[in-house]
Amino acid sequence: MRKLLFSLVIVCNAFLVHAQWPESQWPEFNLAHPVSCQWPSYNYNPHGYFENVFIIDTTPSFFNGFLMFGKGSLCHPDSCSFYTRCFAAKCNTNGDLNWWRRYDNPQVDEGQEWFDYPLGNFGGMVKNHDGKIVSTFETYTDNNQKKNFLVSIDSEGEILSQRLFDTTFAGFNASGIIEDFSDSTYIVYGAHQDSLDVLNFADPNSFLLKLDSLGNTIWFKTYSNTYSAYSVFKALDGGFWLCASTIPIGECSGGWFLNTDFILIKTDEEGNEESRIVIGGQCGGERAEIYEYEEDKVILFGRNTTEVQALSTFSGFFYTAHLEQYSNNQLSIMTDVKKYLSSYLGAFADYVALNDGTFLISGDNSISSNWTGWNGDYVRLNGFILKLTQQRDSLWCRSYSFYNNTPNMPEVFGFAKHHILDTKPTPDGGFVCCGFIEQETQDPNPFLKTPWIFKVDSMGCVEPGCQYVNVEEIVVGLENTITVFPNPATDVVNLSFTFPENYVPSNQNEIVIIDMQGREVLRENIFLFASSSNTIEINISSLSSGMYTLHWISNSAWLDSSKVIVE
Repeated sequence: MRKLLFSLVIVCNAFLVHAQWPESQWPEFNLAHPVSCQWPSYNYNPHGYFENVFIIDTTPSFFNGFLMFGKGSLCHPDSCSFYTRCFAAKCNTNGDLNWWRRYDNPQVDEGQEWFDYPLGNFGGMVKNHDGKIVSTFETYTDNNQKKNFLVSIDSEGEILSQRLFDTTFAGFNASGIIEDFSDSTYIVYGAHQDSLDVLNFADPNSFLLKLDSLGNTIWFKTYSNTYSAYSVFKALDGGFWLCASTIPIGECSGGWFLNTDFILIKTDEEGNEESRIVIGGQCGGERAEIYEYEEDKVILFGRNTTEVQALSTFSGFFYTAHLEQYSNNQLSIMTDVKKYLSSYLGAFADYVALNDGTFLISGDNSISSNWTGWNGDYVRLNGFILKLTQQRDSLWCRSYSFYNNTPNMPEVFGFAKHHILDTKPTPDGGFVCCGFIEQETQDPNPFLKTPWIFKVDSMGCVEPGCQYVNVEEIVVGLENTITVFPNPATDVVNLSFTFPENYVPSNQNEIVIIDMQGREVLRENIFLFASSSNTIEINISSLSSGMYTLHWISNSAWLDSSKVIVE
């Protein structure tokens, strides 16, 4: 009877998910949104980034869209002392922005912080048990006194409550927060300096702070010889797994950079340290997070640098590995290490453990094969999603960009760099990511950071079918480039290409046509002129009647697609 009841619950849930999240209502998209929430009195080009994205579904059988939170430079430093501001933005199911909301007072020059990027956890806010978004909030004034709050926010970005939990001159730099569902309390983590450390400019230590729902401190712990915590996970035995960086442990690259390593600390339920392990390579850039699949047994997801700087100061690889805490509380060395992507430059941002036992890794990574030495301007940096099986073997990997302009002088001005900071699974089986783009000279807003959000399907495609054309790079910002006519067609179909301003197509372009079973039925090289529009004729007389997907591929990168009906 219990099994039957459980089965009925599963069936009902499956029906609700299907009814509530039909794929037809989930268009994939890839959009950059220049920040537009500066106060009108500031004549300044604002820039910033999205660091957190949440799926908003407040009404039964109706999907509201996505809610993003971020930070940016939203007023001119000549006009205000604290010119960095936090903001929220809401977009609909197409990725189009509905509104911006800024968190400060235009009459008072008071800085406000939610995040400690780049030390902060990518995706450091949390949606709690009753659907509210919870974070820490920090204000600071001209005398550098800080006030730290526990805040609750609704699905429209409105602050519902602010609970003051610290007013001292000590430095609480919160990176993020999790909810402890066992007692509905919150664990805040980040970097902390006591008042003496602040006065002496001493290095901070990682901390854990347990608060009740009113912002009252339950316990507070710091961890020596660490620098900042950027992720925390509730352990199955009631304790916590703390992911942090070490204090600088020496120089690398001839003294140009300080070397820090990844450190994993296991604590008991009161935050008391039980054990730790340090993992690192030649130079900085090591980050990792954990997934506990059995008590005291975890999978590590992250990026490490190589022991020898073969090509780049921060060259390394993305990996997963097993770790275990023994009965004497000691942590084992990494076992069953699996390496995936080599990386000249790049950063691990997030992992997602999916309900079917598979995993995602996301972040940004260099995709240039023409490395010429230490000069970041030569590198194309794209966001990526890597899908892994239950056994942690690679299923597919796709990289994502929005601006694809080639700089006139790559040795001086580089390519746009695309960074993913947060990834969430969507109930239709796809994924939504947010972050930012560092624009360069050939892009619409040179040298500004632009918030970026994109939605993909379960195969990582921004339009269905990219997995069939043998490409890994997804370049958008060219959506709706192709117009097909006539459609339906018989023997010949015409493709009209309308390019954005300043876009120059490469000299390696091809059209690939795929049938509904995912089989390639036609592939043809085409030449596109550097003009505002081109029209190409494709002979389709060899195709049987039916529906097909036509894909535009350039230099092994997917750019756009369109449906074609053959009569």
